[in-house]
Amino acid sequence: MGRPPCCDKVGVKKGPWTPEEDLMLVSYIQEHGPGNWRAVPTNTGLMRCSKSCRLRWTNYLRPGIKRGNFTDQEEKLIVHLQALLGNRWAAIASYLPERTDNDIKNYWNTHLKKKLKKMQDAGGNDGGSEAPAADGHPHCAAGPARRALSRALTARRAGGAGAADA
Repeated sequence: MGRPPCCDKVGVKKGPWTPEEDLMLVSYIQEHGPGNWRAVPTNTGLMRCSKSCRLRWTNYLRPGIKRGNFTDQEEKLIVHLQALLGNRWAAIASYLPERTDNDIKNYWNTHLKKKLKKMQDAGGNDGGSEAPAADGHPHCAAGPARRALSRALTARRAGGAGAADA
């Protein structure tokens, strides 16, 4: 039943990655490409499980990943997509190609959800013209979220020069 464990857990290092480990992983991926993650720890000498190697590459080391602060436009898009799609972080991340689903999920849970709650408690909304649904849950406002998504995507295709704020 199911997949066997990724490693035997004996002698596997846990905790923060060191710069040396990052370098070993990046070098291996550059030479062999991403894939066959079960072979990575054995072939590189890393004392990490294959899942840890895969997630380190996917969420932190992969080229093209944007790290750091989210822009106002990214925040608005995340809020609207979450209202439309719920907690489908990979689907939401597909609209923000430089951000990982993990980064978006963490940002939602640590910043945006609290920010929206505070605005709702104060009687405000997310800064747009749409109010939360009648029951007070922003994720139930699918109609306004669809319109906002359409506007955001149109602005994105047009270069995004202020069109998303209209």
